[in-house]
Amino acid sequence: MEYREQIHSELRRIARKVPYNRAVIGCANLFQGLSFRLTKLPRGVTSRQVVIKGHRGLPLKVEIFEPENRTEKLPCLIYVHGGAFSYKASAYHKKLASLYAGKAGCRVCFPDYHLTPKYPYPAAYDDVLALYRCVVDRSGEFGVDRGRIGVAGDSAGASIAALICNRCEREGLKPPCVQMLVYPVTDVEMQTDSMKRFSDTPIWNSKNNRRMWSYYGKTLKAEERYDASPMHSRLPQVIPDTYIETAEYDCLHDEGVLYGERLREAGANVEISETRGTIHGYDCAINTKIAAENIEKRILFLRKGFGGSPPA
Repeated sequence: MEYREQIHSELRRIARKVPYNRAVIGCANLFQGLSFRLTKLPRGVTSRQVVIKGHRGLPLKVEIFEPENRTEKLPCLIYVHGGAFSYKASAYHKKLASLYAGKAGCRVCFPDYHLTPKYPYPAAYDDVLALYRCVVDRSGEFGVDRGRIGVAGDSAGASIAALICNRCEREGLKPPCVQMLVYPVTDVEMQTDSMKRFSDTPIWNSKNNRRMWSYYGKTLKAEERYDASPMHSRLPQVIPDTYIETAEYDCLHDEGVLYGERLREAGANVEISETRGTIHGYDCAINTKIAAENIEKRILFLRKGFGGSPPA
């Protein structure tokens, strides 16, 4: 099916089919890392880097984006970037992290987690869990209000963020105060209608998605793959207020909605924003009106969840 004419006019210039394989991952990550480093921070936001122990004690670099000249304890957002569990963070992820820090008045902890295919599940989860635990245990050092720590992610990053939220109780940790999941990966089974329909959509499609899961879960037995899937994980007794955003022409659309409905059935307060005319990763066109409007919804959700913390 040809989707180009149905995609929002502002997004058609980015509506290209993108291959996904080991060769592409290797080449893309060289560019991603360089573009991330070269992207300038907006006025009013600064960054610093810390290194903690992550998966199997390996070093984990964490970039902290924060409002300039704010020395008091602030809310914290642990933001896990997307990229099929395979790609390094891109320039637009850095821009988003900066926007969340500046406009939601929080410190954003942004982990450079270990990537598949070299590091399959649970490496990325272990990294982010280690960061969450570190922020909770060392909140004073991070300049963080321990009672206002949220998790967020987009795509594969949202899958990791959701697992963190679901497992805090079993890990003996206080649950996040909010979770924000943008076009999330939630279901390893891949049997939804949108997964069946959108096999050739721009940027991401079900063929790529199937290969992604094969890389991410390559060391797992069939029954163990459910452990990496938020849709199949046991929900905690306390589920924080949740924001889920989906893209219309995205193979992940339905599993995002279904996951939100599952959380609602478990008693959670869930806001589901089904964006229209959009494709997976559409907010990489960060300066478009449609992206700006939806990013503003995310920021309003974070500010509310953090107790109306003022922006920088």
